Amino acid sequence: MLLVITNPEPVPGEITLWEQLLAAGADALLLRRPGWTAAMYAQALEQTPPACYQKIMVAGHWRLYHRFGLMGVHVNEQLRQQTTMPQLRQYRQQGCCVSTGIHNVFTLPLVRNEWDLLLLSPVFDSISKPGYKRQQPPDLLLPPHTGPAKVLALGGVHAGNAAKARQMGFNGLALLGAIWQTPAKAVEQLQDIKSIWNDPTL
Repeated sequence: MLLVITNPEPVPGEITLWEQLLAAGADALLLRRPGWTAAMYAQALEQTPPACYQKIMVAGHWRLYHRFGLMGVHVNEQLRQQTTMPQLRQYRQQGCCVSTGIHNVFTLPLVRNEWDLLLLSPVFDSISKPGYKRQQPPDLLLPPHTGPAKVLALGGVHAGNAAKARQMGFNGLALLGAIWQTPAKAVEQLQDIKSIWNDPTL
């Protein structure tokens, strides 16, 4: 699975790029913009082609999931503390894909049954956050898959290490810096990463 995370700051023409990235093979797009209110997210979604909604996850706003018929909701640490497990299970039963971020591989056995997507970071040195170094060992090998959650590698993922992430046992990649470092090449970067991720000989 390839999940594209939106750039923290607005990018010119980005809604068109979201549509192009989804058309080019991204399995989902996480609309996450620090500091945005629900109204700001809604405004962006209103400008987005409705055909994209079923592949868009939004950060932190359950009501927008229902309003726009989105793929799901990403839950940060603060919202995670405010959400009970029965509430989480109820959303999942309604078809809502729920994701959250984790930073320690040892927590996987504890949470894999409660989430659909788990973003483990930083796996490599971050591209979008200079100085944010990998926190996972270079010889990391994920424990055998138990539970429904797919575990995605986040942090410094690019074409040069996508195959390494697959060898580590990840179920997919969460892409940010590699896509938005040069927005004009966003689709090209995604296609390069996708071809490597899908090549079992690498």
